[in-house]
Amino acid sequence: MNKLELLSPAGDLQIFKAVVDAGADAVYFGGDLFGARAYAKNFIIEEAAEAINYAHLHGKKAYLTVNTLLKNPEIEGDLYKYLRAYVENGIDAFIVQDFGVFNFIRQYFPDTHIHVSTQVSTCTGYGAKLLEDLGAARIVTAREISCEEISKIHKMCPDLEIESFIHGALCVCYSGQCLMSSILGGRSGNRGRCAQPCRLPYDAFDENGKKLNKKGNYILSPKDFCTINYLPEMIEAGVMSFKIEGRMKQLSYATGVVSVYRHYLDEYLYKGARNYSVSQEDIQKLLDYGNRSGFTDLYLHKHNGPEMITFEAPSHTKADTDIAYENSSKIKVDCRVKALLGEEFSVRFYDNEGHEGSAVGQIIEKASKKPTSREDIEKAVSGLGNTPLELGKLDIDVDDDIFLPVSVIKNARREAVEKFLTNISGEVSNPTINEFEKLTFKGNLSQRQDTFVTVSTIEQLKAAADFSFIKSIAVPANLYNEARGIFDGDLYIYLPPILRAEYTDISIPDTAAGVIAASFDELGWLKDMGYPFEKVILDHRLYTFNNRSIQGFRALGLHRDCISYELSLKELKHRDNANSQMIVYSRIPMMITANCTIKNTVGCKKNNDTVTLVDRKNENHIIKCNCDYCYNTIYNSKKYIAFDLKDDLLGLGVREFRLDFTLEDYKETQEILRIYDNVFNNNQMVHIKEDYTKGHLKRGVE
Repeated sequence: MNKLELLSPAGDLQIFKAVVDAGADAVYFGGDLFGARAYAKNFIIEEAAEAINYAHLHGKKAYLTVNTLLKNPEIEGDLYKYLRAYVENGIDAFIVQDFGVFNFIRQYFPDTHIHVSTQVSTCTGYGAKLLEDLGAARIVTAREISCEEISKIHKMCPDLEIESFIHGALCVCYSGQCLMSSILGGRSGNRGRCAQPCRLPYDAFDENGKKLNKKGNYILSPKDFCTINYLPEMIEAGVMSFKIEGRMKQLSYATGVVSVYRHYLDEYLYKGARNYSVSQEDIQKLLDYGNRSGFTDLYLHKHNGPEMITFEAPSHTKADTDIAYENSSKIKVDCRVKALLGEEFSVRFYDNEGHEGSAVGQIIEKASKKPTSREDIEKAVSGLGNTPLELGKLDIDVDDDIFLPVSVIKNARREAVEKFLTNISGEVSNPTINEFEKLTFKGNLSQRQDTFVTVSTIEQLKAAADFSFIKSIAVPANLYNEARGIFDGDLYIYLPPILRAEYTDISIPDTAAGVIAASFDELGWLKDMGYPFEKVILDHRLYTFNNRSIQGFRALGLHRDCISYELSLKELKHRDNANSQMIVYSRIPMMITANCTIKNTVGCKKNNDTVTLVDRKNENHIIKCNCDYCYNTIYNSKKYIAFDLKDDLLGLGVREFRLDFTLEDYKETQEILRIYDNVFNNNQMVHIKEDYTKGHLKRGVE
């Protein structure tokens, strides 16, 4: 079993040092670029260097979050210099979401570990194995998976480090699958700027207009989670790194939570699972440090449920537990000094763990005037005030009537301290750093666009099949056989947005033209089956924000992709779109949630219900239950239609224009396709009566 690691967040240098002192084995933090907490204080490089050094002196590790999606100018402009500074200062790992950043690190900093962020929503051993094969040292599991699912990942990837969250705030959406803040307010969670619209009040109504949320209006707001009762089970499932959420939390929260979890991880190590027990007093401490309407234990033993939701009180509350803190963690050392006539003066610092540092000075002569006393030597050697060391036992072997300049004693002490600190922080490594080569892109070439349609129902399929210009349609796997008898063009299967271990029995017929894959789990699963990657289209959820991510997927044989909703027309001009689909019509899926609004309000009915979610601005968003795979999709209130940007779209050089049908009936599907046909095939003007959105095509995201 790998050494267990308690992993703490830190929002500033003081908290970083404090959580190390409180018992964290490793600390993760954000720099001033590319982190998923853009509104946190974050670290400048000088502070980060001090933090990394502090961690290493105490035998701990430091990880930098680089867990946002990067645009081409960012990845080709600032990223190399930024990451290089951290590598040169000894960072132990980067936490990464963007596949382009992943490949960037592998190319230029191959010795630095990559931890794949929870933003990738890894749920199965298939995704974990693929990421391991690509060079990941660790995966951070999706918060939504159970201990049983974690155990399956560990069995498939016994050498891969598994990190899982154990305490803190919980997103209602699968991490990395949330566009709600982005679409509604222009603040992208994928760019570290989430405005947390899930914490706002909503009314929910069923298809008959009946109000559902009688328990309270905060139906998308999960409680904070606490898993301290389940640490032994998580350890036995294969988790080695236990991650506390909260880079924006205060010092008292960070140190308090770390100290409690430190105690119980040690309890497990000393006493084992059989004698493991958490006191109510310590549970209360964790509640006092901060909670939202109490705690939930994540999804460790259940798929979802109303007990995970705050309903009435979404705010984070805490008891008055703030404490003044001064860093006082010193490394205790003993010292041995030799000051014998005719021999070299020597100083040796050492600890109980075998670390030491020694130095020698000049040969000691007999005193001709005032001799050097034991007290003189003790005073000069004990001057450790500006170092991280604290002197314990001091042994001085000294002859009488000797002379030794104080400067010689102090110089030897300094040299011995430096050697000790080098020894305790490990060998000075020289990680490989390759010279940067900017990835150039000459621009997109004009090409004729085909039309690609995805449907969710047979009604929608029948409507689309009436249009002869549509040559390719994708359907859910459970509709494929029926669809084959209706549509005689290229028929694809689109896989669910999230793949869980219990749903890997999906059948892909040989007659299918290909599949649309939405996650690394699905790519790993397809690879494990021997499915040809040349028949796979990467969905917009497998983000290809930048050309390095596109390049990385192509190296795997994955040549077709779908453009993200979060890139603007201006940004798309610098993206390689030659093999890309561009969505021009859809209901934008703003969230994919494991938690079910129907189950949380009136109870699970397993009949693929539709719920209307009404926000503070009286906008009606639609929640669609998918009971086949047990998830909800929250769709934007307005349709996304890009038809009137036709001239701009044609200049992007994309391979296909794509229309996604989700909630539409036969008539509505036909109407949208008729308008599309008139605009793109017959050069007519756009005539759409209802209000709609163009997403981020004009405004973009920060």
